[in-house]
Amino acid sequence: MDSTEPTAWGDAEGRRRDILRSAEKLLADSGYAALTMRAIAVGAGVSSGTVYQYFDGKEDVFVALMSARLADMTTTLDELDPGVGITGVLSAILPQVRELWRLFGRSAQQWESKVLAGGPKGKRAVTSATVFRRMARALEKALRTAAAAQGVALVDHPAMAYWVWDSLIGVADDLVHGGSLQARVSAGRLVEFATEAIERGIVAR
Repeated sequence: MDSTEPTAWGDAEGRRRDILRSAEKLLADSGYAALTMRAIAVGAGVSSGTVYQYFDGKEDVFVALMSARLADMTTTLDELDPGVGITGVLSAILPQVRELWRLFGRSAQQWESKVLAGGPKGKRAVTSATVFRRMARALEKALRTAAAAQGVALVDHPAMAYWVWDSLIGVADDLVHGGSLQARVSAGRLVEFATEAIERGIVAR
């Protein structure tokens, strides 16, 4: 929702979107340290008390944002035509991975420690970890289906999808920070090389 019009009184879903949009901007501009309930409230045009009506704290807001991005990726993967091939699957999801990394890259360590690492977790953190695993399963399924359409098989290893994800994050980091441009390698050439390299790494020999 990009409109700057104030959310109507009683529109709970709209108010929640305002809060999440404010939090996302804070993360993108200044990182996790800037994500306070007061700052989120100011950006959303509401009181801190209103933010607490929707979220228990800033960690709760943070994992909600990550969960929404991961859920969008899962939808993309579920709807892909397997005929695009393995590199097509990777290229299709890479813009969303890049955007996630642009927004949350500086905060990834906090998310991993609060959501993916062991130890006590709040209800929303548990939900976020579940969403991440669901996305990883969708990624593996999309890759295996695309591989079958190509007439090849992928390696049979439980870490495969997570390795692919980490590889995509590495590409996204380069795209966000322009590392390859220093060597005069265009974004398009980087993506082409990286997706083909990932495919070679996961196809069974």
